[in-house]
Amino acid sequence: MPDPRRAKGRRHPLAFVLALAACAVLSGAKSLAAIAEWAADAPTAVLAALGGPCREPSGPTAPAEATVRRVLQRIDGDALDAAIGAWLAAREPDCPPPGQDPVDQLHRSLAVDGKTVRGARSADGTQVHLLAAMTGTGLVTAQREVDGKTNEITIFRPLLAGLDMADTVVTFDALHSQTAHARFLVEDKKAHYIAVIKANQPLLHQRLKCLPWGTCHCWARPAPPRTAATRSAGSRPPPLPT
Repeated sequence: MPDPRRAKGRRHPLAFVLALAACAVLSGAKSLAAIAEWAADAPTAVLAALGGPCREPSGPTAPAEATVRRVLQRIDGDALDAAIGAWLAAREPDCPPPGQDPVDQLHRSLAVDGKTVRGARSADGTQVHLLAAMTGTGLVTAQREVDGKTNEITIFRPLLAGLDMADTVVTFDALHSQTAHARFLVEDKKAHYIAVIKANQPLLHQRLKCLPWGTCHCWARPAPPRTAATRSAGSRPPPLPT
């Protein structure tokens, strides 16, 4: 993770400042000033546990607000997302254990979706829009900011380029139902995909509508037996024994 500050004069490691910022946000801080206040009020034991250097006899000290501000404003957001995503991917419980028979392995899943972040704005005042990839267990393993000069389609491939996606089922909305995306997933990443086809792909959409869907049989797990506990609230209760 590159440090945006000059090497000369650094008093607080980059990981320490980022850890403080993360803990402050989790505790409710919503501004750079609030993050610095939380760090200033943190006990010495907390600062030490987060990696603060012990240069004083009293223990580690918190960085000043100016230091927090410079680090968070200059940090490479994509590099930080990549580092966090790699750390989360290494702890992904959805990954099959080594040596397991491939026949017995369930396909891993990955959902790609874009969202506009509430309350966050870039330097030019525009809202921040992110494209993220989330596993079936809820871990965001990749995330990138969508620049105002481009769109999600151009970010799709760079977002997934560094992920191990072999035999993974990828889902996405109709915007990403692109021929180039499908080839990238199947040929380059050795993955599978479920595409949503709408009017943005008129020819394919028309061909799909003409298929005999009424004769198709979809595999599904058998439904559990209906009991008094699984009946809906509006269903008629069973007759009482006489």
